[in-house]
Amino acid sequence: MELIRSHDALFRFVFGEPAQMAELLRACLPGPVALAIDWSTLRRAPDSFVDEALKERRTDLLFSAYMGDVLTLLYVVPEHKSEDERFTAWQIAGYVMRIIEQWRSENPKASDLPVVLPFVLYHGERPWRSPRSPHELVDLRGCDPEVARFLGSMQMHLPFLLLDLARVDESQIEAMQLSAVTGLTLRFLQLLRTCPPDQAGTHILRWQHLVVALLDHQRGRDVLSALFSWYMAGAPASHETLRTVMTKIHEENPPMRSLLDLVLEMGEERGIQKGLEKGLEKGGLRALRTMLDGLLRARFGEIPANIQERLAAADAESLQAWGLRVLTAAGIDDVFAER
Repeated sequence: MELIRSHDALFRFVFGEPAQMAELLRACLPGPVALAIDWSTLRRAPDSFVDEALKERRTDLLFSAYMGDVLTLLYVVPEHKSEDERFTAWQIAGYVMRIIEQWRSENPKASDLPVVLPFVLYHGERPWRSPRSPHELVDLRGCDPEVARFLGSMQMHLPFLLLDLARVDESQIEAMQLSAVTGLTLRFLQLLRTCPPDQAGTHILRWQHLVVALLDHQRGRDVLSALFSWYMAGAPASHETLRTVMTKIHEENPPMRSLLDLVLEMGEERGIQKGLEKGLEKGGLRALRTMLDGLLRARFGEIPANIQERLAAADAESLQAWGLRVLTAAGIDDVFAER
């Protein structure tokens, strides 16, 4: 996969998958609304539906789902912001209008319009303060109150759903009961966007249970690579500084250090194989055994004595082969099974 260098690329990579978008929306919507949507039908709209005007505006994420007994079509227009932009409501309204126009052109006989749900994920440093509906942008300050009420009621009311990470602390993210993919991504966006490496290391150590859980997910390795490459691209210090922090983490939790070393290699070298090769270059068989030992303990707990003996006697080829299996194996015996 390509390395992730921007907020936009990270958002689209993680939440472009219906499973992640579904759980994010479920956590943000009122309970009755979330229950009314058949999340199993959530699908990313085909590229043919998103017209050129929307592509130019970088709104290439569009989802559809069925809702209610009558199978009402629900369109979800997700967007993300790292800055509080005053005219976001107008921008989102434009997206919605273009989507409806496109839908009408493809459904000329329809007598009703589909439901559209505009959604914005905001991960700026300060809470969102800009208007969330176009009518709030209209200047009626010089009008008589009665005139203002009338004219205000005639303006476009199209509010968007907002998840403002600047107003959400980590305990609230935890309370959303999200998967490791979504939960860790929100934490990265919320806390690591401008975080120096020493503080980032402290956060990551606290999230080690999510990192380990993510390795059991089918997209886990790619998501970890995306998250760490995104962080390193914008980290306010060098990559070597981050490695210094990882050394400090090692003093408190050796298995976590080994796991993070591998994740960093994934983000930097685009693959676990190159990460293992680099481990050989840096420290030979001993370093590779230490890394594999840490990964095994992080995933499976204590290592049986017979496995420790095999590790101690293994050559580089065997260690590399076992290392490649650690991230996908269901149990420790699967790592060392003869093939």
